[in-house]
Amino acid sequence: MNPEIRRSGETGQVAAASTACPARMESRIRDAIVESGGWIGFDRYMRDVLYTPGLGYYNSGAAKLGVDGDYITAPLLGDVFACCLAGQCAEILQNLDRPEAGIIVEFGAGTGRMALDILIRLEERSALPKRYVIIETSGDLSGRQQELFRRHAPGLLDIVQWTDRVPDGIRGAVIANEVLDAMPVKRFRVTDSGRILELGVGLEGDAFVWKEGGPFKDDIAARFQELGLPEGYQGELGLQAEYWTSTLAEALEEGVALLIDYGFPRREYYHPERMDGTLMCHHRHVAGMNPFSRPGLQDITAHVDFSAIAQAGRDGGADVAGYCSQGCFLIGNGVLDLAESGSESSVRHSLEIAQQIKKLTLPHEMGELFKVLALVRNYSRSLSGFAVRNIRERL
Repeated sequence: MNPEIRRSGETGQVAAASTACPARMESRIRDAIVESGGWIGFDRYMRDVLYTPGLGYYNSGAAKLGVDGDYITAPLLGDVFACCLAGQCAEILQNLDRPEAGIIVEFGAGTGRMALDILIRLEERSALPKRYVIIETSGDLSGRQQELFRRHAPGLLDIVQWTDRVPDGIRGAVIANEVLDAMPVKRFRVTDSGRILELGVGLEGDAFVWKEGGPFKDDIAARFQELGLPEGYQGELGLQAEYWTSTLAEALEEGVALLIDYGFPRREYYHPERMDGTLMCHHRHVAGMNPFSRPGLQDITAHVDFSAIAQAGRDGGADVAGYCSQGCFLIGNGVLDLAESGSESSVRHSLEIAQQIKKLTLPHEMGELFKVLALVRNYSRSLSGFAVRNIRERL
C-alpha cells in the first residue's frame, strides 16, 4: 500500500518490482545522513525505507499481506468487510446529483481483493459505478491487482482504472483503508524544560540511532503545549497524513471520503501514559519496536491522530460528517444481517461469516481500535455507517 497522492497533471514514476536488499538500503540511508551533516528527520528515514523505488518496503516484490506476508488487513479476512463498504458506497452514489456519473476511488488497494469484492456486490445490486479508480504507485501491486481481476472477474475490468494520481473533481465515494498509518511521521521528545525537540536518525559507527534535532516551529509546538506532556514523552506527528487529507478534500467535488484506520482523537493519542508513542514495526506477523532493524524488509506504521486529520479535511474544504469505531460503522451497514443470511448456506460458511464479523466488530479485536472518519463535500444526506453511533464531537 503506497498512499502517495499525485494530482492530475503531475508526473510520477511507478517503481519496478524487485527484491528489497537491506544492505543497499542501509548504505543509502548512511549516505543521506552523512550528506545532511549527521542527522536526518525520522520522516525522511521512514519515507526512504518504505518507498524508495526497488528497495523500499512497499516498492519491492516481496509479499506483504496475508499468511505469507507481514500482516493481515480487514479485506483479507473474507468478503464481509467489502460487502458492508459496498452498501455504504451504493448509498453514497445513489444520493449524488447525478448517480449515473458517480465513481469510486480507492487508495492503496493492496491485493485488490476488496476492490473485487465491492464491485461484485455492487454488480449484484445493479449499482456499479461509472468507474472504479485504484490509486496505486506500486507497479508490483497494481500488476497483482490486475491479474486478480483477470482471473476472477474479467467482465469488470472495463470499469476499473489504475493510476498513480488523483482525478480532479471527484464525484462519488473515496475509500482509504489503512492508508494513513503508512505515511511517514515526524518523531519528537519532550525535554526536562518542556521544549519539544524533533527526533531524527544519526550514526554510531555504522549503526542507526535516535538523535535529537532542533525544536519544532512555534505553530507545531503550540499544538502540544495545551496537552501538558510529561518530561521524556516521545510521540509522532503525522504532517504528511494531514497534507494528504487536505489535498484529498480539495479533490473531492461532491461525495464522501471514508478514511479507515487505527488511531484515536488527539487527547487520547497523546495520552501521558503512552510515553513512547505509537510507532510499530511488522515483519512476518511479529510486531516490533525497532524501526532501524531490517530496513526495507519490515513495515513501519504509526497510529492516526484523527483530530488532526479531521482538521486537515476542513482546511481542504470538506466537512466532517461522521466518526465512529469500525464495529459501529459495520453494524450500521448491516453486518449483522450478513450473519443471518449466512445461516441459509452451509454450516461451515456460516461459521466463517460469524468469525469474520467477530474479528471485525468486537472491541478486543479490530472493532474498537479501528475508526472510520467520513469527510463530505456538497453532500448532506445521512450515512448509514454512522446511524448506530457518531462521536465526531470528540475530535
